[in-house]
Amino acid sequence: MRFEGVRVFKLPFKRFKNGAAMTIPGIGIFVGRGWESNLGLLRHEFGHILQYRKWGFLLFWRQIAPDSLKSAWKAEKSILNHMETWTEWSANKLSFDYFNQPDNWNFFQFPIKPPIGSLTGKPKFTVDNDEFVREWLEG
Repeated sequence: MRFEGVRVFKLPFKRFKNGAAMTIPGIGIFVGRGWESNLGLLRHEFGHILQYRKWGFLLFWRQIAPDSLKSAWKAEKSILNHMETWTEWSANKLSFDYFNQPDNWNFFQFPIKPPIGSLTGKPKFTVDNDEFVREWLEG
């Protein structure tokens, strides 16, 4: 199976069976069996491919992937909402725009901007996080 030309792998492992997913640019999107038809999840994961395309190999593997994995781990421990972190909402925003801002986008499950006042909703790689987020969301 493919989604937007990217191979989708179905995994039978516990976290994946419960809706977890993962993207490895150049290899594919990994979802649990039964989740491969979840359009919102596939769009979100494809957003990570779009991050890789937009910001490149180094930024993706040095900042985006590690930050995303850390937030997913912390979210499992109920410390934070994974989808509110900058790695996740920016993947959603890229995907939302890529798919021409579809009417059926689930903003609650896949937010496209950081929550107000969130420290985890801003990337660490910019000098002025607020300005970067504002410009990026507008552009």
